[in-house]
Amino acid sequence: MNSCDLVAGILNEHWGFGATEVSYAPVGFGSYHWIASGDDGPRWFVTAERVGSDGEQTIASAIQTARQLADRGYEFVVPPLPDRTGRLVREALPGWTFQVLPYLHGWSTPDGAWDDPAEREQIARIVGRLHAATPPDALQRWDFAVPDCDALLAALADLDRRWSTGPYAEPTRLRLAGAYEYVHRRLEHYDALAREIEASDEPWVVTHGEPHSANVLRVTDDAASTAPRNGDAGRMRLVDWETVRLAPRERDLAAILGGPTDVLPAYQSEAGPVTPRAAALELFDVWWSLAEIASYVRLFRQPHGDSEDTRQSWQELTEYVPS
Repeated sequence: MNSCDLVAGILNEHWGFGATEVSYAPVGFGSYHWIASGDDGPRWFVTAERVGSDGEQTIASAIQTARQLADRGYEFVVPPLPDRTGRLVREALPGWTFQVLPYLHGWSTPDGAWDDPAEREQIARIVGRLHAATPPDALQRWDFAVPDCDALLAALADLDRRWSTGPYAEPTRLRLAGAYEYVHRRLEHYDALAREIEASDEPWVVTHGEPHSANVLRVTDDAASTAPRNGDAGRMRLVDWETVRLAPRERDLAAILGGPTDVLPAYQSEAGPVTPRAAALELFDVWWSLAEIASYVRLFRQPHGDSEDTRQSWQELTEYVPS
């Protein structure tokens, strides 16, 4: 049975959706996607991901938060559809969680940069609205831990012998060996920033976690019929809500501030007269780079092959770790 037939069976068994056609969608990175159609055309967008170290429950809590936000009228939130039992995330295969979202016609960007000043202003307003929201009951609190940091530290302590788990293992070891002091300084700097922000009494808000351009769908059909709140911002939909957390507002602002246009006034028009803290913005910039380095190092310390995903992962690693 191929993956499309498998997905069709899962949709029928667990969601009760009669998909007449399923096609693989080679989009995104790190997960798998399909477009499923009924008799009247595309209707569902299916995502499968490996169960991470946080487990299914953590993902389910995040997705439930997105559902609660959408139910309150935040039209930019796209949550999954419930299965027959009301679950929004389901481990339909051992080690794999599935989500089924409504299919929306639209487009996104191949990377996360906000190159269009008008779009950057629109997302600033959307994020401002999100940050002004009352935290839903299901919302989890962000912590300062860098994912896979233990794996990164173990790798840094094991640079004296050859790595042989795949084609990118030894190049990763050599890259880390050359940047050993750099990575350690980044870790120490992050710890200092974390202590400063953790001691602050600045209130935390509902944050998406990754409001970059690739996580925004620009809707182009009747699904965008909701009256825009601010011009074309009504056509923008934020996806990938697995990272939603109660956190410092700079967690999101680090992704949207900057560039040739000052979008802080647009953000403040929705969030209120708040001023981002330079140390908090830097904290999330450093956190992101360390999280990326750690995830790619963990990947290449495990058995792996030469695929489009691993080639892209290696390219990303070289951009975060200086030669």
